[in-house]
Amino acid sequence: MYKIMIADDEQIVLEGIKFIIEDNFSKVNIVATASSGREAIEATNQVIPDIILMDIKMPGINGIEAIETIKKRYPSVRFVIISAYEQFEYAKQAVELGVSDYILKPINQEKLLKVLHKIMGEIDEERNQRAIEMENREKLEKIIPVLEHGFVYSLLLNTDYREELFRYEELFTIDQDYGYVMIFEFGEKDGDDKLSNRIGAGVKGQTFYPKVQNEIKYKCKSIVGPLVINRMIVIVLEDETDNEYQQRIKAIHLTESIIASIRSYVDSHICVGIGSCYRLDKIKNSLEEANQALSRNINEEIIHVNDIFALEGNEKEYTYVDIKEDETMIVQLIESGNEGLVAKEIQSFLSKIHTKFHGNLEDVMSIAMELMVMVLSTSYKNNLNEAKVGYSTYLTEIRRMETFSELVNWCIGKVQYITRLLQDTRVQHISDIVMSAKSYIDQHYSEEIGLNDISKEVAVSPQYFSKIFKEEIGVTFVEYVRSKRIEVAKEMLKTKKYSVKEICYEIGYNDPNYFSRLFKKLVGVTPTDYK
Repeated sequence: MYKIMIADDEQIVLEGIKFIIEDNFSKVNIVATASSGREAIEATNQVIPDIILMDIKMPGINGIEAIETIKKRYPSVRFVIISAYEQFEYAKQAVELGVSDYILKPINQEKLLKVLHKIMGEIDEERNQRAIEMENREKLEKIIPVLEHGFVYSLLLNTDYREELFRYEELFTIDQDYGYVMIFEFGEKDGDDKLSNRIGAGVKGQTFYPKVQNEIKYKCKSIVGPLVINRMIVIVLEDETDNEYQQRIKAIHLTESIIASIRSYVDSHICVGIGSCYRLDKIKNSLEEANQALSRNINEEIIHVNDIFALEGNEKEYTYVDIKEDETMIVQLIESGNEGLVAKEIQSFLSKIHTKFHGNLEDVMSIAMELMVMVLSTSYKNNLNEAKVGYSTYLTEIRRMETFSELVNWCIGKVQYITRLLQDTRVQHISDIVMSAKSYIDQHYSEEIGLNDISKEVAVSPQYFSKIFKEEIGVTFVEYVRSKRIEVAKEMLKTKKYSVKEICYEIGYNDPNYFSRLFKKLVGVTPTDYK
């Protein structure tokens, strides 16, 4: 059903339009008529029509002024201008305001019906799109816990959780690149004020877990893990900040608010450990810190890891956990083929090592050699030519270094060279399966492509395809599709022929806001600012 309002100060015109519409459309309801701009505005507030047929020249508030007022409050209403020949310039001005079409007086029935059919088709398409989006949202709501639990389990099992994170970012609206971990622990207090009966608390926890999960989701943007025995891991998504102290206070206040809200139905004592804020690709550090905070907690309901350092009179150090995380991240960058970022991260990594060991070059060399062993292990795994890599002389070369700057430049040079070799080798050895998959994606990137679809296309199992695609291309299937879509979007933007919304739909996304955020994240500027 379509709701239509007619606004015209000539009664004969108004009645004529009404007759034509009612005589030709069965699914139309003329919900109101108006003889002035003021009446049109007031009637719209009452009935909110889908379409308004608006005369321009009416007493008092004219049609253009009425359109401006109504559009501010009801942007989805569509307008058709009714204009006499002498008001044609006004009609053009109204079209610039975003009206759907205009009709000249005297009214031509064929023209009126054609315009209304076109607008009704647009409304149907928009309603169908909304229905599809609502259905998709309902489906996504059901798999949110599965994705969240998978991400948290990847963290706990020390596997590559980045792929889970990419899936999560792809499906849901994540604007933040940073976050921190809270670990909620439930139990009963014994005589020494320590938690006991953890298993019993975990069993009871299954009854209140859904409520706690909903409360946390209501209070902050977060990824909520499952209740494992008596512990629940929560990753709170954050914006980047330079003020650690303010961020810490904010995290503690949020935790206090959550505990206050859930205390009425959680029949257990609650302890919470909080880690520092990190980029999401290094969130494992925050998990380790939250665990550390819980293990050191004495008679406190909430403890932040940085408060422990303050209480013990120690500054937060660049720990060996951090070192291992950074080494792993550098190796992953090498495998992805990002030479520029590899150089930047090695410079940062060795600088932090240099600071940690107070400039002792021997200690820095030891860590640098450890990193190079991991890099060489990657080269072995990818069957790089031993003679080209030349790793038999690495130890001797490192030992000859006399300055920190010399060591940094040597490491960067070697790693960038290996990164190039790795990429060249991959290009030469991409399998027929992956080539076929790439070709299929390049042709169908604008469609809804899933891992199961592409695996079926190349006739291998999804698990095997996912593995060989990442090994040979260097990025996951999801990342490749996303990258392809963004590259096409960049080319379309350069032509200046398409709106951001048109490009969004053309490359396979349904939400222009999500597309704009993703584009800025990957390209560095919004689509409208891209040149």
